[in-house]
Amino acid sequence: MNICSLKLRNFRNYDMAECVFRPNSICILEGKNAQGKTNLIESIYYLSHLRSFRTPSSSSLILENQDFFMIQAQIESHQRKEELKIVSMDHEKHLYHFNDPIRRYSDFIGIVNAVLFCPDDLMLFQQSPKIRRRFIDMELIKISKRYTSTLNHYQKMLKERNSILKREKVDPVLLETMTEQMIQDQIIILKQRVSFLEDLMEKTRAFYSYFTKEKEEVGARYQTFISMDDLETNLRNAYKKSEMRDKLYKQTHIGIHKDDIDFHMNGISVKEVASQGQKRSFVLSMKLALCQIIYEKQKEYPILLLDDVFSELDDHRCQKLISILPQKMQIFITTTGNIEPSWLKDHKAYAIQVENGHLREVKK
Repeated sequence: MNICSLKLRNFRNYDMAECVFRPNSICILEGKNAQGKTNLIESIYYLSHLRSFRTPSSSSLILENQDFFMIQAQIESHQRKEELKIVSMDHEKHLYHFNDPIRRYSDFIGIVNAVLFCPDDLMLFQQSPKIRRRFIDMELIKISKRYTSTLNHYQKMLKERNSILKREKVDPVLLETMTEQMIQDQIIILKQRVSFLEDLMEKTRAFYSYFTKEKEEVGARYQTFISMDDLETNLRNAYKKSEMRDKLYKQTHIGIHKDDIDFHMNGISVKEVASQGQKRSFVLSMKLALCQIIYEKQKEYPILLLDDVFSELDDHRCQKLISILPQKMQIFITTTGNIEPSWLKDHKAYAIQVENGHLREVKK
């Protein structure tokens, strides 16, 4: 997958910008701090996820004194070119595919498949379980329509079940119906989450070995409220056991919406033992593993966005990282310094200078 061209209007510090990108190449975004390098990465990420990785508010992405922003792109996927456009105004997103409006966000997310690494990703290990669940959910949503529809249905049923529990008199038949639908949804969700995590960790371990000379063993355990051996029976028993408490407190106390992932190193939680360098190598390895999973499932690589990736890596690890990047993948790397040309000798690469919201290809 490649972004062929990108147009930005009133996005962050870009009042009006347009750029053409080369396919299956490394694009080095050069420039001083606060010039718009990360903003450009953010716009591509927004095309993929319909959300920013820096703020929950789309309105804060709008250039000062303007009332909308627009992201427009031509992409190439499986040798087919597509036109996409997002217009955000009045706290609403207007989505277009070949100028045809798209009503459901789920029909837009994943048309552009982008994988991001940014320094804040290291907080994955420290943040709440909700963030770690979202990490898995966002990737599965992009590669599995069944997962997307099942997760959406589960969330709807959970809301309805809680609404039933809040009534003065709980209808037992209606409660059982909602619970049964949630059980069937969770069987699908749990199986996909666990399978995805196992595949992700297997590939992560392979990439992690490139970044360290030590014999650290990295992995992850999916933590849920039941045993995985007989899901349907265990789920029914768990909800039956929790029913009295749910009625008493008028809310659902168990479910996959409370699950967590324990990332570990040599069997001990990463947040307890890993250095910043080890966390960075772990997250980078996971992002590269994600790219490999997407390639295997969709038969093409996603777009890889590496924001400030070199800031805490020594030259050896920087060179190693570039050497293992697939040559048939479009990659964007932001940097405030110069990248050693010898590191790029096996890749097609070019540089774009970013200065105060303006883009200019640099001839080298």
